[in-house]
Amino acid sequence: MAEGLGVLRPEMSVTRRSFGVMDRRAALVEELRVGGTLSAKELATRLGVSKRTIIRDIARLQDEGVPIRLDPGGYTIDPTEEIKRAIDRALTGRRVLRIDYDGKTGPTTRDVEPSIFLGGRGGYWYLVAWCRLREDVRVFRLDRITSATLTSERYPEPSKARMEELTAALPT
Repeated sequence: MAEGLGVLRPEMSVTRRSFGVMDRRAALVEELRVGGTLSAKELATRLGVSKRTIIRDIARLQDEGVPIRLDPGGYTIDPTEEIKRAIDRALTGRRVLRIDYDGKTGPTTRDVEPSIFLGGRGGYWYLVAWCRLREDVRVFRLDRITSATLTSERYPEPSKARMEELTAALPT
């Protein structure tokens, strides 16, 4: 492997000091995904750069749409924003979405065909989708979706009858 190149796995912490700007920013995002909430000082130490560089990198990443937020303990990635983005991409590309959902009966993994995503009653966001596990229309509350992964599989546009089912399932 060439100098400065390596494989970054979730269980690893980044310690290399020979990063280019893009590599460093990618490593910064990965540190936040894996490490939870980290201060600028902790990130600077892990990436071998100054605290000021970390703050600049975070500002640039936020400008580019990475959902990094500052909490009392430091910086973190907002998982809800990542999930919203995955849902948006699934809707626009008509792609199947694999979600981990923490429902009333416990956690499950489901493949769904998203159709409607909206803010609703009580300030919650909802995803209305055809659930392949249940073979029926289901409504998923965004704050109960713990992860959302876009698959490469596409699904056809829902029939008129299916759209009526989906619309009828909207929370009131």
